Amino acid sequence: MEILFPVAVSLLTQWLKKYSPNEWATLGIVAVLSLIAAGVYTYLEASGYWQAFLSILVVAGAIYTYIIKRFE
Repeated sequence: MEILFPVAVSLLTQWLKKYSPNEWATLGIVAVLSLIAAGVYTYLEASGYWQAFLSILVVAGAIYTYIIKRFE
């Protein structure tokens, strides 16, 4: 599940690329976003919130799959 933060950084970078003036600005954005994501992940892991965060994602996915998709 550690892939969540890199995916979020990649998606955000792709979205921000169209507003970036040049390649160096894009690289700077990626570096800053990566450091922020690493800091958030490290904090969540060290404080014990990471397990709760993953449990919330699993339950939300199960509810979406079994209840919401069934009644479409």
